[in-house]
Amino acid sequence: INGITAATPISVTGGEYSIGGGAFTAVAGTVTNGQSVTVRQTSSATPATATVATLTVGDVSDGFSVTTATADTTPNAFSFVDVTNVAVSTVSTSNTVTIAGINTATPISVTGGTYSINGGAFTAVAGTVTSGQTVAVRQTSSAAFATATNTVLTVGGVVDTYTVTTAAEVTGSIEINGSSSVDGMMLGLLGLLAALVGRGAARRRKIAGA
Repeated sequence: INGITAATPISVTGGEYSIGGGAFTAVAGTVTNGQSVTVRQTSSATPATATVATLTVGDVSDGFSVTTATADTTPNAFSFVDVTNVAVSTVSTSNTVTIAGINTATPISVTGGTYSINGGAFTAVAGTVTSGQTVAVRQTSSAAFATATNTVLTVGGVVDTYTVTTAAEVTGSIEINGSSSVDGMMLGLLGLLAALVGRGAARRRKIAGA
């Protein structure tokens, strides 16, 4: 500050000022010739918006204007890990992804399932998400074997799909002790039953002949 010969009133609107590197304040005070003054403010919470902190010393004023960046609602790419061999009709939850690369609340929506933000309740209702928040999706796997179902999450203009594929149906005999099978066991039991029946018949004939 130059051109004054006595302590002069100083005040600010829309921010704070500091004299000579001291503490910032919004309270009016005085400044003397040769002292330095810095002004600061908090930028708007809205993209592409200017705010002004105006400093007045004596009858001279000047404004410090700060303009926020334009809205960016296109996040960095994110990716869910697909899963396979899932049991039929089973709830499956994805890995979490972190939303980044946006500077304002951004629309989020889902089809074919539900989503959760920061570990909160899962929902299928569209909403908004902000930078740094985490998101997971979940769905119920198909009731059919070897079938893929998709949950599609959209954030801003970026989309990723979480695919869940059920396991193939298991058919045929089941090995027992590495060698026998259920089919073989049944045949063995039938053979044993036939042998017992035959042995009983032979005993009855023997008794009758005696």
